[in-house]
Amino acid sequence: MTTKQIEESDSKKGKHEELKALGFIIVFLFPILSIFAIGGYGLIIWLIQIFGGVVPH
Repeated sequence: MTTKQIEESDSKKGKHEELKALGFIIVFLFPILSIFAIGGYGLIIWLIQIFGGVVPH
């Protein structure tokens, strides 16, 4: 193999790894983080209402 062929195969491997990482982030990480963020916000509101009472309008 020549140096150019090695660099091309490394480039393809790197691109494939980047696409796998992007897929993981989009499919798994963002949905999980959004669920935790929304759940955490709901927990904070719930705790405020428990200890502070319901805020009148």
